[in-house]
Amino acid sequence: MADTIYQGDTGLQIVLDCGRDITAATNAALMVRKPDGSTARWPADITTEDGETRFLAYTTGHGDLAQPGAYRLQASLTLGDWSGRGKTALLVVLPQFAPSGAMATGTGA
Repeated sequence: MADTIYQGDTGLQIVLDCGRDITAATNAALMVRKPDGSTARWPADITTEDGETRFLAYTTGHGDLAQPGAYRLQASLTLGDWSGRGKTALLVVLPQFAPSGAMATGTGA
């Protein structure tokens, strides 16, 4: 992942660690709360890193990071009889041309 993420970036791979083996999981997605409070579902791929299959990955496309501010992400999947979400991760997206050390502004609850 890039060290600094800017509004409008595409091709950014977002990887969430689910903390356990999810090889048999289905319906994998990243649930997203955008800075303006709207929500989205980004379909995710189950991936293996260092021999462990416990990660969900999504590559951003046009319009995914259209707003500067704090994006809240949760892994979402079905594993056996269980369906649910993981812990919330925070992704900060800076406005275009902001210096890399700047803080993004935006709402988010």
